[in-house]
Amino acid sequence: MGNSQELLKQINWFIEPVSNFILWLFTTSTGYVLMLIFLVLYLLFTIMNAMRVRKLAHEAVSRNLRVPFFEKLYIFFSELVKAFLGIISKLPVLLGVFLILFGIVGLSSALSSVDDFIDNQKRISEMKTVVKNLNKSYIVAKMEIVDVNYIENKTSLKVYFYDYELDDYLPETQDIEIKGHDIYFLNYVMNFDYSEIASGKKVNLVMPYKIFSEEVAKDDGILLQTTDKDGIPYIFHRDDDEIYGIDKGNYYERLKEFSEYMQDSEKARKAGIKSFYAAAPHFVNGIRKGQKIVIWSEQTGGLVLKRERTF
Repeated sequence: MGNSQELLKQINWFIEPVSNFILWLFTTSTGYVLMLIFLVLYLLFTIMNAMRVRKLAHEAVSRNLRVPFFEKLYIFFSELVKAFLGIISKLPVLLGVFLILFGIVGLSSALSSVDDFIDNQKRISEMKTVVKNLNKSYIVAKMEIVDVNYIENKTSLKVYFYDYELDDYLPETQDIEIKGHDIYFLNYVMNFDYSEIASGKKVNLVMPYKIFSEEVAKDDGILLQTTDKDGIPYIFHRDDDEIYGIDKGNYYERLKEFSEYMQDSEKARKAGIKSFYAAAPHFVNGIRKGQKIVIWSEQTGGLVLKRERTF
């Protein structure tokens, strides 16, 4: 399949520019103007050549270099008629040329469609493989409660994000101060049930998106810095020996596509991916200073909060 697709690409590499030029020439106003200019120039040079020949004939017979006006008029219209009759006589040839030209356009379009179909199937297969690589529960982050100020009703906390390529928490943290002391998470969930990417199992990709509290509405919540510079969540990072069924370059390329879906719900919808936000419960017993809470994401789309255990 790979060799056949490569051959099709090489053929289309030559045909496609020709096809694009043909379409430009016959479907755009600029193309029409260009063909009209070439037709006018052809008629002009034909008539000028006929005038030159008649002038030389006059010079040979009577040494008179001037051609009478009515004779010029006759030459003009006769050459136009000759050109018109010449075009009519060549209609079968011209029709054949047009059929060849538009055959090239059709062939290029067919090759592009086949190539796009193969690439799309490959992309879907790779995205299924990526989803399978993410098909497990994983640590998203750790939240350390720095301070709980009940007088000012504020909570200070430090968030450590887990990077599975490093197999550890990132050294950089996000420091947050939020009004209130009941901390909630607003989660982003991607549901693949209705997409071509679905792999037969119920798999949702979920990650915390914002934190809010009983004093701060979720729409006004604080955004969590859960992604890298390419918009890929740190929790989706994987080391070479942890990626199965796909090479690392394609794995991250597909993850970039997932990140686009996370930023554009309309694009996700067109891909058959249901995306939505869901609020996770908080600790019913509240939080206290010095407490460390590990945030786990489940493959079914849930978020689990667990107190970190010290061994």
